[in-house]
Order: sequence, then C-alpha cells, then structure tokens
Amino acid sequence: MVDWQKYEGYREVTAYPSDFSENRFGIDLLWKATEKAEILYRGWPFIFVDRNRKETYVISDSIETVVDLTRVRGHEYFEMWKLRRSGLFFHRALMDEETYPRAVEQGKVLGLELTVYHISEAIGSLWHLYGELGVPSDEPLTINFAYKGVKDRNLVVLSPSRAGFMGVQICRSPQISFERCFPLGEWRASEEDIAIEISAEVFRQFQWIEPNITSIRELASELLAKR
Repeated sequence: MVDWQKYEGYREVTAYPSDFSENRFGIDLLWKATEKAEILYRGWPFIFVDRNRKETYVISDSIETVVDLTRVRGHEYFEMWKLRRSGLFFHRALMDEETYPRAVEQGKVLGLELTVYHISEAIGSLWHLYGELGVPSDEPLTINFAYKGVKDRNLVVLSPSRAGFMGVQICRSPQISFERCFPLGEWRASEEDIAIEISAEVFRQFQWIEPNITSIRELASELLAKR
C-alpha cells in the first residue's frame, strides 16, 4: 500500500483539452491512447500501463495506475496517474530527492537535472497522449506543473560531471506551480522550448534569477532525443 503521507515532496502534473465534456472519450480509447503514449525517455515511462491490468485498471469514469517502483529504482519511490473520460489527466510522483541516496546526503534538495527531465518527459508524453486520443492540432491543451513541499529546499546539481552552484539556491514557497496553454500542435512542435521556459520559471523560485538556458537546453534536448 502506497503511503502518500509519509513524504512531503511531490511532483504533480495536470492536463486537459479545451473541449471539456464529461464523456468525450470512451474507456477503450483511453486505454489504447495511454498504451501508445508509453514512451521510455528514462527507462521508465511517464505514463506506465500495466497490460496485465493489475496496477492499471478501470475505476468509475477513469483508468488509473498506482505503482510502487522501489525495487526498480533501488530506493523508495511510487507514483500514480489517472485519465478521465473527459480528457482530464493527473499524475503524481514522489520526488526522487526524498529517498535517492545522492540527494538525501545533501539534505532537503531539488535536483536540477531531475526537474528538467521530468518537465520534458511530461510534455513529450502528454502531446502524444492527446494526439492518440484524436484531439485536433488546433485545440488548446492546458498543462499545469506543481511542486509540493519545496519550502527551504536547495536547488542542486546531482550529476558529479556537472558544475554545481557557488552558494545555496533556496525556495521560499511551500508550493510552486506553472500553467501553460497552447494548441496541441504547438506543444508538439515546440516541446523543447516550452520545457526550457517552464524549467527556468521553476528555478527562478529557487533564487536562480538568470538560469543557464544553454545548460537547461542541453538536458531537455538530451532527454527528448531518447524517444
């Protein structure tokens, strides 16, 4: 049983198309679309579908997955996603920084690389998902990123091959969130640029007022190229 109260640091993503009606999509279409949007950017997909229907299942007007990946990651980690027939999508994941040894040894932190990767893979996976659902390219799609439990976290570089910050980069807010709305076709065509822009906004909340866009672009491009 996943214990959502055990930790305070979570990454959340919510998405929905502008034509928002209660029963817009059938359950069978939701299932097929999520299977096709299961992309291995980092060895584990942002939208994981258990084809044995144990961890992914139909519940009410939705399909959802709740999965504990502790044995896969090597440290405690769990996540969930839900997709409703209206097209409303919600994803919640424990921050790796809560349990990942390299992060834990540095205290209460947010990893720069993990954040850019998460934002990039979410955008790449979601425009694929809504495309598979048949959402037109000119229909606006809203995606919201929320980071919970970030007050007093320090933004750090976790990769030993990258230069770190000279001082602390502390977030002063308990939660930060950013929302963008573009036509589906623009999400598809500009996924890297949008991921960079949102990542930079997140990092500014950690007092990194002029983020290194070149470095962020390198990370986003590296991740999205793995599709």
